[in-house]
Amino acid sequence: MNFTFLVWLLALLLTAALLGITMYSLISLSDLENDFINPHDSSVSINRWVEPKYVIEAVLFALLLLTGKWVTASLLLGVCAWDLRTYLRSEHKVDVTEIFRQIPHEKKVRMVSLLVYLVTFVITIYKLVETAIYSLLNDDGRRAAHNLFKEAAATM
Repeated sequence: MNFTFLVWLLALLLTAALLGITMYSLISLSDLENDFINPHDSSVSINRWVEPKYVIEAVLFALLLLTGKWVTASLLLGVCAWDLRTYLRSEHKVDVTEIFRQIPHEKKVRMVSLLVYLVTFVITIYKLVETAIYSLLNDDGRRAAHNLFKEAAATM
C-alpha cells in the first residue's frame, strides 16, 4: 500500500471523527434550545468532547502539514487557531450558568467548524480515491490488483 494512501485514509478517519463530535455538540445545543435536555446535562455532554476534539484536530493538522498536504492543512488553520485562542483564554468549556446566553454564539462557531470539516472531508475522499486509482495505474499496482481479484474469484 502507498504511504500517501495511508495518510489520506487516516485523514478521512480523523475528519469523520471531527464531524461526528461537532454534529453531536450541535444536536446537544439544539436539544437544550428546544428544552429537551437540562443545562447541566447539555454542558457535561458537550464539555466531555472538547479535549478529544482538540487532540484529533491537532493530530489531523500536523499529519497534513508534515506530509505536505498544504491546501487541506490550510483549511484547518482557521479552526485550529480559533480553538487554540479559546483554549488559551479558558473559554473552551461551556458554562452551565451561561449556556442559554451562549447558545447562538456556540451554534455559529460549531456550524463554521462543521462547514470546514465537511469541505475537508470531501477533499479527503477525493484525494483518497485519486491516490488509490493512481496506485493501480502503474505496473506493480495492476499486478497487485490482478492477484487480488484472482484470489477473490477463486474463493467464490
